[in-house]
Amino acid sequence: MSTMLLENLGEDLRSQVLATRWLGFLLQYVDHENLKKLLDYYHRIGWISSEVKEKLINLAEGIKSGGSKNEWMLPHRVHLTSLLFIQRLSGENREGELAGLSTYIRDYIESPEEFLSV
Repeated sequence: MSTMLLENLGEDLRSQVLATRWLGFLLQYVDHENLKKLLDYYHRIGWISSEVKEKLINLAEGIKSGGSKNEWMLPHRVHLTSLLFIQRLSGENREGELAGLSTYIRDYIESPEEFLSV
């Protein structure tokens, strides 16, 4: 079985605060039912383990959803932000690499002719 980016969610205060902030961020976009679908997706692509998914779902029960969307598919910037939260929760510091990726994506969207040699 392949290794997930986030295998375990720590019980320490830092991890709990980060997880709660991440869930609060996601619940701005989706309701609780679609949060489960989104976390299932993150599990399927290898970002979070099933254990982390269940802990997050339980933690989210106490957070009010402001999400107005009735779907779990979200803009890429939301997923990139999730990836940053996952990296911090896993204890890995690769934000520089991810920030570069975000810049690359933004530049590609704003001026695709440079990337496509048009």
